[in-house]
Amino acid sequence: MKLKNILFTIALAILMICGVYASILMAGSEPTYDGTKTDVVALYEDPESYDNSQADGVASIIVNENLDKTAAQNVVFSVVFNFRGYDTMGESFILIAAIAGSLVILRKSVKGTKEAPEQKEEEEA
Repeated sequence: MKLKNILFTIALAILMICGVYASILMAGSEPTYDGTKTDVVALYEDPESYDNSQADGVASIIVNENLDKTAAQNVVFSVVFNFRGYDTMGESFILIAAIAGSLVILRKSVKGTKEAPEQKEEEEA
């Protein structure tokens, strides 16, 4: 049993070290849009000024026609709530069902309920 705890601690430490290392690398990297150094703020403020000709399929619709097809100003918002709205709604219902099921399973059960004093007197009589 002690060996399992030691292995678990070592595995957890390795995962945390890798996560911290990856976070430091990502924080130090330049923001990119298409593999090149890009001013992300300018891209957000004026998305039509960038070349999106490399996008194909659904990505082409999402990237090139986002403002025409949806009323959203943010691409992420439009993808989550417009293009994948039913999927997001289904995921929300699944999350609510999982929470409700967990609450039902983990609720505190009362094994011995105390009877009211009036009921005891009636039973004795």
